[in-house]
Parts: sequence; C-alpha cells; structure tokens
Amino acid sequence: MTVDPRTDVSDARHLRGLWAGLLLAPVGFLINLEVAYALVPPACSSHNLLPIHLTQLACLLLALVGFLTAWRSWNTVGTNWPGDAGDPLARSRFMAGTGLLVSAMFLLVIVAQWIPSFVLDPCQ
Repeated sequence: MTVDPRTDVSDARHLRGLWAGLLLAPVGFLINLEVAYALVPPACSSHNLLPIHLTQLACLLLALVGFLTAWRSWNTVGTNWPGDAGDPLARSRFMAGTGLLVSAMFLLVIVAQWIPSFVLDPCQ
C-alpha cells in the first residue's frame, strides 16, 4: 500500500494561518530569550547594545506577525467565542481566539524583556 504525497487538504491555508497565529509569538519569545541572552557577553566586551536591540526588535515583529495572523483568522471564522459545539468552525474559533490571547501575552512579555536592555548595562 502506498500513500499519495499529493493529497490535497481543502482548507490547508486556513489551518496554516490558525497554527501560525497560535505558535509564532511563543517561538518569537523563545528565540528572544536564547539569542538575547547569548549576545550579552559580546555586548559587554564591545559595549555595543545594537545586536541585542535588533534581536529583540526582530522577535517582537515575529510575535506581532503571529498576533496579526491570529487576528485575521479570528475575523475570518467569526468573532464569537465558541460554545459547546464540536464542529470545525467552533474549533477554528477556539484556535483563533487562543492565538490572539497567547500572542498578546507574549508580545507583552517580549516588551518586558526588552525594557532592561535600555536601563541596565550588559556588564552588570
């Protein structure tokens, strides 16, 4: 038995948008956490904070793209919070709404991580 790799999913674009809206902001947060932390020793030795600020800006933009993708998905499937129904529309609304909430939270967390870069010296 073989599997046809050309299987077409009719709403694949919609599903990609739902998953991107749910996962881009947490991925941006994790990248920000790791890369900004790894850039502290070079920033201390060179007294150049630009790479840290650029990393945090890029991660903030990635999280913002996730938020906007979730927002677009939320407006596409409807702006009502799903009830007890188990149909695909309710699941899509749940994923889009959860993506909005998760993305908003991680946007705030990335901003909160960025604030000390303006206040503290990397050598402290």
